[in-house]
Amino acid sequence: MPSMPNAYTAANRALWNDWLATQRDSDHHRDVARFQATGSSLRPIERRELGELGDLAGASLLHLQCNMGSDTLSWARLGARVTGVDLSDTAIARARALAAASDLDATFIRADLYDLPSLLDERFDLVYTTYGALCWLPDVAHWAAIAARYVRPGGALYILDIHPISATFAQIASPTGDPLSFRAAGPYFSATDPTAETASGATVYTWPHSLGEVVTALRAAGLRLDFLHEHPVSFWPRYPALVQLDDGYWHWPDHAIPLPLLYSIKATR
Repeated sequence: MPSMPNAYTAANRALWNDWLATQRDSDHHRDVARFQATGSSLRPIERRELGELGDLAGASLLHLQCNMGSDTLSWARLGARVTGVDLSDTAIARARALAAASDLDATFIRADLYDLPSLLDERFDLVYTTYGALCWLPDVAHWAAIAARYVRPGGALYILDIHPISATFAQIASPTGDPLSFRAAGPYFSATDPTAETASGATVYTWPHSLGEVVTALRAAGLRLDFLHEHPVSFWPRYPALVQLDDGYWHWPDHAIPLPLLYSIKATR
């Protein structure tokens, strides 16, 4: 078993390479298919919250943990000059192929995010990361410092990610038949050691980061918080009780008291 964060990251990288190469019936591949069919894989929350930035034509955008590049290229189609970064070799190869097939100009870099400063020295109008990103990173303060260094003066950092409280609880079968019973199932606060889970027959390593730790890390990195929003929807069926609606998100059923499943932050330099 890996014993150091670098070894954990290497194990995750190998797993992502395999997932993206072999598991074609996944949300990641569905995002690519939606981009190919409609010209965009962006979802309503980021469209709405970043709409205030106005016309992105000519704006520079850095997409951290870009996966196979469908969201990155969706912003390119709206006129942004885009750069995407991901840990997975398969993800970056697919992103480059998707850009070529779509006749869109984009730069994609295969890198561990913590190594990015040795590979990229540029400032961007928007640094962007969404939907299941921070849990793969062992050190949120170090991540924030790296992300912030790429935000130009007057630019913004945007995060839309899994709410840490939703990763803390698991839905369970209730002896009373209540379909919305939960138990504490994982840590809420950051920890040095990762949480190890079995996925597709392999071990995956993730790290929790509380909402307070994320906000504090961004402030320490020199960014000003413009907003912090919490959303009672998920981009995947986090709990069996959730129901997918026409907006593509998974929602709490009508009889439930909704808890936050996503959060979004915009911070500026």
